[in-house]
Amino acid sequence: MVRSLTTLILVFCFSTIVSAQVVDDSSIEDAQNGGYTFVEGMFVAYLADTVSPGFIERSFQELNIPVLDTQIEPLVVSVVNQPSEESLAALNEHPKVLNMYTMIDKVSIERTNKLLKQQGFTEEQIKELHKESPEMTMYIIRFDYSVNEKIAKQILEGYRDVAYRILSKPLKTVTLKAEVGEEPLLMDKVEQLHFVESTAMIGTIKN
Repeated sequence: MVRSLTTLILVFCFSTIVSAQVVDDSSIEDAQNGGYTFVEGMFVAYLADTVSPGFIERSFQELNIPVLDTQIEPLVVSVVNQPSEESLAALNEHPKVLNMYTMIDKVSIERTNKLLKQQGFTEEQIKELHKESPEMTMYIIRFDYSVNEKIAKQILEGYRDVAYRILSKPLKTVTLKAEVGEEPLLMDKVEQLHFVESTAMIGTIKN
């Protein structure tokens, strides 16, 4: 089924910002006439929030759709109080927890700061996190890829003395290769997959 009414375009602005917008067919024609151009031979798929990189690679390999890039990061939370040692130890051993970082010394702080930067945090945001708890140990929990915000809440409700907040809940996306001119057809096919939320054409704005 060829999309006819609307097309979601991921727009990369070369000057300052990255944004996404929905445009109708007339806007697409206007854009191609001078506003911006579409990148041929690829598109972006927005994924369900419980997929892992390995699952995505295998799934598209089975469909013979080449994967050009993946942006799939797990949910990260910070503990904002001082729970019991028993709760912390149990959380650290939970099967859905990939890592738990303790910020108590220079090495662990640097390691956690590096993790936060990889998750997209700025230097200023990291400084604010440290200001929130200058006199207590900070714990950063990195969940398994299959854990979304709802599942994390269910897990952490089992530890009544643990208070937390979401640090990073990134969108999960994959960039896929398509034959030039066949992008819309493949996008419609990919959107039928149960783990795909939507797809986006890629366009560039030149200032």
